[in-house]
Amino acid sequence: MATDLKDSVKREIDRLRKELDTTTGRVAALQEEIKRHEVVQDLLDGRTTGKGSRQGRSGVGAFKRGPRGAMIDWTAVLATLPNRFTLDSLLAHETAGEKNRAYLRQVVSRWSKEGRIRRTGRGTYEKT
Repeated sequence: MATDLKDSVKREIDRLRKELDTTTGRVAALQEEIKRHEVVQDLLDGRTTGKGSRQGRSGVGAFKRGPRGAMIDWTAVLATLPNRFTLDSLLAHETAGEKNRAYLRQVVSRWSKEGRIRRTGRGTYEKT
């Protein structure tokens, strides 16, 4: 009887592992499907999608890829902003708005380190 119980438990463990593998594969497939739908939604909303605008894009240097593959001139973006601005106003900018919020925080941090802007409050900045 003890061996029957051991065999039964072993079979149940094997069954559960197979079910877990199947479920994990299904979750991965659903995640891919969500990504595809997000890309289509971005296209319908008029946003460009490099690797997928919801996931952000990477690059090196002061110029970054923007809409239609053009390089973003961050100095020109800063020049077009008002003297006092927020991250939301940077997100509303025609060119810079293509980047995600986390990336724009990095740009603002770099401007601050370069002495181009200073932080006046939480989420508000002023040109120097």
